[in-house]
Amino acid sequence: MKKKILLLVIVLLCVAVVVFLAFGNKPGLNNIAENINNCETVKSYKEYGYEIKASTTNDTLTIISTMGETESKVDFKLDKNVLSNENLTTDELLPALLVINGVGQAYGYKDNELSKNINAFTNEFTNYTLDKEGLELIIGDNKISLKIDISKKIPLIDMDKFYLKPEEFDMIGEFVEDNENGNQSGKAGNVAYDVFVGNDQSTILIGQEEKLSDSAYKSILSALEVMYGKDVATHFAEIYPKFEDGKKTVEAFTIETNYAVQDQDESVFKDTKTVLVTIDNNTLK
Repeated sequence: MKKKILLLVIVLLCVAVVVFLAFGNKPGLNNIAENINNCETVKSYKEYGYEIKASTTNDTLTIISTMGETESKVDFKLDKNVLSNENLTTDELLPALLVINGVGQAYGYKDNELSKNINAFTNEFTNYTLDKEGLELIIGDNKISLKIDISKKIPLIDMDKFYLKPEEFDMIGEFVEDNENGNQSGKAGNVAYDVFVGNDQSTILIGQEEKLSDSAYKSILSALEVMYGKDVATHFAEIYPKFEDGKKTVEAFTIETNYAVQDQDESVFKDTKTVLVTIDNNTLK
């Protein structure tokens, strides 16, 4: 009889452990709402008279935004583990990001870490699935659909592994094909760029937050491939295999790390470490 009781206790303990592992660490709506209300984004908006407040009722998380006499309300419904609103407009992207950030904080991410990652890699996150990564984010014409599994920790995109691929320099490819001068600039992930195709000289300016990594280096190789072909990009990698401090000229290439940006768009290259590659087209030929 004692053996049977002991066996039953062991079974019950095993069941309890399984239940805890499955549900014990899942954040509740109140926890998520509290994270939203205390996040830096909400506090910073408040300084400009824009009040944001998250509250919960049963299975609904509500975010109310107030500016003067104008008030807007967005509801997110919880069904089992999935918190969602499939009928958001693009004007309601902020509440969606606040919800994502609130869930992320419940799993140990820093304030704004997950939402900032999504802002930087929106295209990559739209490839996430609810079953695998715990997130379904669909962005269309004036419409956003969000589903987030609050029982899962959503994985971040590794910024150090992201780089600009050749197909992303599409405008440069057109300039080269049409034998025209021109530039293409912007920011993708944590990589800022400005690429110019000229007659005698062409330039590649890359900026990256905190430090220059393989992402910046690979982005340069991609730009060179589009501008001059794969052989030139491969040759550059052979004669200049890694970033070096200061300014250095190797054959047709002059590479300057920590380049002081002058006339470029400050909003694109703000708070970035930069490298400028100047290509002497006459020497290269």
